[in-house]
Amino acid sequence: MKETKVGFRLPVDPAAPIIMIGPGTGLAPFRSFLRERAALKAQGRALGPALLFFGCRHPDQDYIYADELKEQADAGVVDLQVAFSRQDGKKTYVQDLLKDKAEKVAALIDQGAIIYVCGDGGRMEPDVKRALIALHREKTGSDEAAGEAWMARLAADNRYVLDVWASS
Repeated sequence: MKETKVGFRLPVDPAAPIIMIGPGTGLAPFRSFLRERAALKAQGRALGPALLFFGCRHPDQDYIYADELKEQADAGVVDLQVAFSRQDGKKTYVQDLLKDKAEKVAALIDQGAIIYVCGDGGRMEPDVKRALIALHREKTGSDEAAGEAWMARLAADNRYVLDVWASS
């Protein structure tokens, strides 16, 4: 029987590790992911590790749902990593945080994590993909072709799942 794609939704097993990457309005589906995980936790279900990489421009101006996200992090529903691209003159994007947290990201990927990316498909997603390939290459010592093949396998195995749109 042929396996079908699962789409952009949480894994059936809440103990499965996940990595969510969604700057700006790309956060939308991850809010529901976190609410579902919180409900499962309240039912006593064991949750796997979850990393959320969220990005916005400034912590005081457009950090949407900051209180909600911090509450979910404090409750142990998610490990929250926030990139601010216009704070103190330093531009930090989600792909930069992926590099900063490379060890944690690589460990989750090795544990079978599903990586979800939501948002700008014109710039952000290609940059995220490059950052993940670079992380893999550094960890394994592989070349560019092997890194691209690794990423293609993740996608084919429904472990690199996209909900992106092209920017204009």
